[in-house]
Amino acid sequence: MHHNSSRLRRLTCTGAALALLVTACAPPSPTDAGTDATSPPLAQKSTQPDEDPAGFDLDKLIAAARTEPGITIYDQTSKVVDTAKAFAAKYGIEATGVKVELGAIDKVLKENQSGNVIGDVVINEDLPTYAVELLDQGVLINWVPGDMKKTIKPEDQYPLIVHYGPMGWAYNSEKYSSCPVSNIWQLTDAQFKGRVAIADPLSNAKYPYWFNTMALNDDAALRSAYKEQFGTDLTTDQPDAAHEWVKRFAQNSPKLAKNDEEVSEAVGAPGQQDPSFGPMSMAKFRNIAKEGYHLALCDGMKPWALQSFPSGIAYAAKTDSPNAAKLYIHYMLTEEGFALQLGDGKPAANSQIPAPDDPSHVKDFLDQMAPFPSADLVSDYRTKSAWDDFWRTSHS
Repeated sequence: MHHNSSRLRRLTCTGAALALLVTACAPPSPTDAGTDATSPPLAQKSTQPDEDPAGFDLDKLIAAARTEPGITIYDQTSKVVDTAKAFAAKYGIEATGVKVELGAIDKVLKENQSGNVIGDVVINEDLPTYAVELLDQGVLINWVPGDMKKTIKPEDQYPLIVHYGPMGWAYNSEKYSSCPVSNIWQLTDAQFKGRVAIADPLSNAKYPYWFNTMALNDDAALRSAYKEQFGTDLTTDQPDAAHEWVKRFAQNSPKLAKNDEEVSEAVGAPGQQDPSFGPMSMAKFRNIAKEGYHLALCDGMKPWALQSFPSGIAYAAKTDSPNAAKLYIHYMLTEEGFALQLGDGKPAANSQIPAPDDPSHVKDFLDQMAPFPSADLVSDYRTKSAWDDFWRTSHS
């Protein structure tokens, strides 16, 4: 009897341990998407003396940078090529800009693991993955120039943000004299069934991040917008208003595109009787001149007309040129270094740089842009697969 009971206890404990292991490994369910709101935000583990205004000396940094090998910069825009050339010409330091649109984070991880670092400076818009997998693991080093400490918001200093990368709701200005939509809940109504174009959320990480941001921060605003649209309080069996909106929107037959370029065509192409409506990055407003599209941002969209998707900037922990990398980061946070980005409607994190004057006129809408809080990055990272699953089941 003694041996049997001991064996039973061992089996019970093993079963319990296995259950815990399975639970730990299983992705969170859609209804758990808000439970990571209490995840502690990422925190910078250490700082360097030149991150303090008193310890920063630009001339000293330039001199140190000139003693190091040339640098390579990874960014997701082709403008990095010309920005690196301008930096090289200004400081007499070899610099090469490389557009790495897909797989950038994996590439940086592998370089770190192999010790063969090519990307000395990394700029990336997948902020949750960038922060959790690269910064927090010590693959990249977050560095804030000491002379910019007071002109970059504290919440934008870890991870250090270079620009806000807004995505905004747009309409066809040839067909409509003003935006036909003023409330996000209209997009769940029969009137807009099949009329919204959106980059496929399963292929574009910014959408599950956006859904999670709404769940964590905009529940009251979404409920208020719902009552304004339908005249009654929202009742739902979902954990929050964001889940309910995502479910209804997914079920309203949105047109799924590969990317924002296709969305801009569906919305803005000329001569359409029934153009789509949809969200896109400000860079796509260049198609007004390039393709003859008719695009305009929605003014007064509830709860927000735009959503911020910031890009982080940091340097490789194993770089042979830390000072040159720091100097490039400093350069990117000046008006001169950031100039090319302004043309794509990207507001800079450094408040000393003027707002962009671009075809989207985003500077007139910045007070209507929802923030992308750095405190939510761990939650955004952990819940991405749950939001993917929720979208998939709602859309099918």
